[in-house]
Amino acid sequence: MIFLHPVFTIVFAFLIFYSFVEINREDGSKTPKLIFWAIGAYMIVAVGYRNYVGADYPVYLSMYNQYFPIIDFGVLFDKMLFRESKVDVEWMYGLMNKVIFFTGFPFKEFTLITAIITISGKFAVYYKNTQYPVFAILLFFIPGYFIADSGHMRQALGMTMCFLSFRFIKERKIWWYLLCIYIAYGFHKSSIVFLPAYWLAVIPMNSRRIFYAIVICVILSPFQIYNAFSGFLDTLNVQDVSNGYNGYISYESSGSSFMDGLMLVFSFLLVTYDKATCQKIYYYEYMRNILLIGVCLYFIMRSNPVFSTRLVGAYLGFASLVVPNIIAAMDDRNTKKMTHFFFVVFMVFYYFVFARYQGEAGRFTPDKYQNFLWSD
Repeated sequence: MIFLHPVFTIVFAFLIFYSFVEINREDGSKTPKLIFWAIGAYMIVAVGYRNYVGADYPVYLSMYNQYFPIIDFGVLFDKMLFRESKVDVEWMYGLMNKVIFFTGFPFKEFTLITAIITISGKFAVYYKNTQYPVFAILLFFIPGYFIADSGHMRQALGMTMCFLSFRFIKERKIWWYLLCIYIAYGFHKSSIVFLPAYWLAVIPMNSRRIFYAIVICVILSPFQIYNAFSGFLDTLNVQDVSNGYNGYISYESSGSSFMDGLMLVFSFLLVTYDKATCQKIYYYEYMRNILLIGVCLYFIMRSNPVFSTRLVGAYLGFASLVVPNIIAAMDDRNTKKMTHFFFVVFMVFYYFVFARYQGEAGRFTPDKYQNFLWSD
């Protein structure tokens, strides 16, 4: 049996413990900010100061020290204005690299700043939009924290901007929303897939429509209709910048049935508890629609493990908001506790699956993980 490094296992165990505290809290109060943000600070340091850990770390390090310092700001400015450029990496990510590099900071400070942006950004959305924010962190922890925030940093930055744009979806502030998407696209091109969320979030839905939408997408799955847009999708470069961890993609492929089961659970919850949750949770309809889009896109793109997981990651990431809110809206205490317990068991199972495969490939195991704070 393979475990993740104790620095991750400890916080994982605490998240499980405190999620039970949240669920069983009788007064309905939310987790104190001090506890919530202490967890965030711990998780930021754990990955922010990682040393040669995570998918694509070697190539990101090389790009930081050798590639971006020689790229002129004007070239990045051309990319920012969508002008033709020979630079393959997105302009916002390149600009962030150059600014931090020229301040004299080493790469470990760059990964720390990236972790601060991605983790604190998502955590702010969790705390504001769900009754059980620590439970939301638990659902995010595996695999998002490792594969994105600790690995594919460009996509993690882009997805975080998509998360932050949820505020402007709720407030119906189109220009601020478009600014978020523009910045997200500047970090990773795949973020453009999230652009329609502003309009799709307000489509009236109910249990019946949700059911029919999912069934139709399941039926469409074998026909691979996404191939009609394959040229556009291929330009999004969703496999990131390095071939160093191609095993990650093969694990995603072999785990398709695993993801199928998870999508079916999401589908069941969305259909069964839609009315009750809409009545009790503010703006639930918006986050529900966004997750529903992710589920539908997953089934449509199911035969392509890269597209069906990473390309729709910004949509599926809203499960960390939707699931806790559905559980919070349940009237029956036993149903609430059993549903929560189901997801805790699932996350424990996922922990060992992840540790056995992606955990080893990404160097998150006790024999491979290193942190600059205590490693030589």
